[in-house]
Formats: sequence, structure tokens, C-alpha cells
Amino acid sequence: MILERDVLLHKRYRIQENLGQGGMGSVFRAVDENLGMEVAVKENLFTTEEYARQFRLEAVILANLRHPNLPRVSDHFVIAGEGQYLIMDYIDGEDLRERMERIGVLPEDEVIKIGAAMCDALYYLHTRKPSILHRDIKPGNVKISPDGHIILVDFGLAKIIQGNQATTTGARAMTPGYSPPEQYGTARTDARTDVYSLGATLYAALTGVIPEDGLARAMKQSRLTPIRQHNPHVSRKLAAAIEKARHRQAGGLDEHGADRVGPRRHHRGALGRGGGHARHGRGRPSAANCPSSWRPVSLPTASWTAM
Repeated sequence: MILERDVLLHKRYRIQENLGQGGMGSVFRAVDENLGMEVAVKENLFTTEEYARQFRLEAVILANLRHPNLPRVSDHFVIAGEGQYLIMDYIDGEDLRERMERIGVLPEDEVIKIGAAMCDALYYLHTRKPSILHRDIKPGNVKISPDGHIILVDFGLAKIIQGNQATTTGARAMTPGYSPPEQYGTARTDARTDVYSLGATLYAALTGVIPEDGLARAMKQSRLTPIRQHNPHVSRKLAAAIEKARHRQAGGLDEHGADRVGPRRHHRGALGRGGGHARHGRGRPSAANCPSSWRPVSLPTASWTAM
């Protein structure tokens, strides 16, 4: 079925517009005619067994999540010979990549707010049983609604892990500058993979520059340019916290040849600066809502901490 405007999908979802298209399908805005509300329709046309399995996994993951910074899934179905479809919350607004293209370097307070929301979402994902890794955090997957609410989207590369074993392999892909070295090969990913990518996302938001690629750094072909070299107005504590996350790769050695910090040996840092409290979506995030691999510190000018 070709999903054009006014097409009725699955006798329920009236297509309104194409929001974006990729190699495996598209995302559409539609109206759920049963409930009279807007929804997002994600389609998968690349129906090989592996991609179909990963698409089903995304549906199962999202259907069982309830968090203010994550989308909700309401339906999943297959139309024989045509494709798979996922129905989820429609989130109005722009993504962080579009926002960066529109206004350039983001103010520090706004980056703190985004970091707080993503920290909260990652803590929730990483502490599920079994744990869930997103594995594709980048500006294009951070949505910002018109009222400033922040949502982490696109779980197409997500992986479920249980104990020390990956129960689901998940798709393999990477985004240069945002993905850690282990995503370029067959190395095991863990919660630090998401921490690394979040650090890269906040780095780009503060500097307007995609950070040096993780694989090139691991091979000693480049080094991470300090944030304040790109933007000297960024506070030292915030810059240090984000740069620390960029060294927190899963397993092996960092770019300096030192053992990467394991999950029980925590870096300390802070996302915060003088003047106010970082807020996101529904209230102020607490230090307890940071990923388990991060530890809080107390700063007189910050209401929450991370990394």
C-alpha cells in the first residue's frame, strides 16, 4: 500500500503527511479515527527476517515503557505483502538537529535541560529488568515539543540485555561522531554506550561541531577537541562533565590507553551552572534519576548532577 494523504491504513489510521523517509520505510502523521487523535505511523518495508524481527522488538520495547521522556506505542500490525506498522505518540515540534541548524549553538541552560531529560530517560531504560539500551542517541533522535518537553525517540537499534548476556542482538549501525568504537564492530555494548553518545550529543549542541569520531580516537588518529576551545563561554564544570562522558566507552581502553572505567567505578562531574535549576518536561530531575553509571556531586549552583 502506498501511504499518501487521506489513505486509510488498517481501517483506522488516516494518513495526513509524510514526516520523514529512510531506506527501510517512512514515518507519517496520521489521525486515529477511532479515538480522534493524532498519531505517528512508522512503517517498515524492508521485510527481511532480521529487519522484521528488529521492528517487532522495537514495538515490544516501546509498548512496555511508561516514562514522560519516552514515546508510547499503541498498536503494531503487519499487512501481508506490504509491510509492518508501528503506531505511537505523535510528537509535535522539532528535533535537536533541526534546532541546532535553526539557531546554531544552544544556550548552556537549554543544553542542561536536555541533558537532564535524557539522563532521566536513560536511567529508566537501563534499570528495566531486563535492561534496555538505546544505542542510537544523537541530535536527530531528541525531539523538543513546542512547550519545551523533551522526548528520546527511535528505538530501531535498541537492544535488550539480561545479566552479562545479550538476549537480543539487535541491529548494528553507527553514526560517526556520536557512536562509540564498539558499535563499529562486534564488541559488546552496554550502558556506557548510551552515556558516550549522550555526551557527544551535548558536545555538539554546545559547540555546533560534531565531535571527533570515536573509532579514529581509539586508533589514535585524532584526539577530542576540548569544548571550551570551540566555545569558551561554556562553564568549566559542564565542559568537563561532558568530556568525561566521551571517554566512557564500553570495555577495552580509552584513547589514552588507560582502562575504561567499569560500571562500579564512577566518574564524578556536574551538569549545571550558576543562576538556576535545570528543569525538564515534568518537574526538576533529581540526582537519583541519572544513569547508574553516573554519580551525583553537590554543587551550590546546580540542582542535579551527572557524569
